[in-house]
Amino acid sequence: MKKDKIFVYGSLMGGIQSPIATYLKSNSSFIGEGQVNGLLLDIGHYPGLVYEPKSEKRVVGHVFELNNPREMLPNLDHYECVGPSFDKPNQYRRELIKVKQDNQLIDCWAYLYNLPIEGIKVIASGNYLKYFEENEAYQKFVASLNNFDRPI
Repeated sequence: MKKDKIFVYGSLMGGIQSPIATYLKSNSSFIGEGQVNGLLLDIGHYPGLVYEPKSEKRVVGHVFELNNPREMLPNLDHYECVGPSFDKPNQYRRELIKVKQDNQLIDCWAYLYNLPIEGIKVIASGNYLKYFEENEAYQKFVASLNNFDRPI
């Protein structure tokens, strides 16, 4: 039976400590590192992914297999402010994308940046964890995430 997987490239990656990251890690299995073609953007206190399947630029992230996608995806949508109860257009949209993992392409859910990118800084390394270590604003934002309010 095929299980839903999610590709995370920001504050939900392994090595980041927050209530939402703990929720994800406690309710899924870590599959490994993955890469997608596209751009990683610095949109303030957290990153955004622009998925470009034909791009030569890569974004590094982590792949998790969700234990209970019916429960988890709405909770993750809520965290990412995705859905009809949030202002339109949503900053992100959840979409199935192709992720390279262990020399194969797998389908994973990912939260893709959904607003214009003109004037937004690109994180050249494509690696949030490396950028996080060097970026005090990102560290302060993640430290402020002391609560995860689940909608269901």
